Amino acid sequence: MLERFYIVNIVVEDRQNAYRQVNELLHEFADVIRLRVGYPVPDENVAIILLVLKANNDTIGSLSGKLGQIRGVKVKTMPIR
Repeated sequence: MLERFYIVNIVVEDRQNAYRQVNELLHEFADVIRLRVGYPVPDENVAIILLVLKANNDTIGSLSGKLGQIRGVKVKTMPIR
């Protein structure tokens, strides 16, 4: 299956309750993550995570779907090319 690059933006709106679940899930997909940048905003209980991945459509769909099921997490995915 064709692999291509994607940008995934994740906003964790409730760091205390959702951040651990997000990190565990990202660990499961570590083999396709090429870049991870995190920006914690503890005063607002928010974290922003930017990912660059190289994956196929099934993998990116699985990751974004699982992230979207976590309460307090918003995710947007965009193919680079």
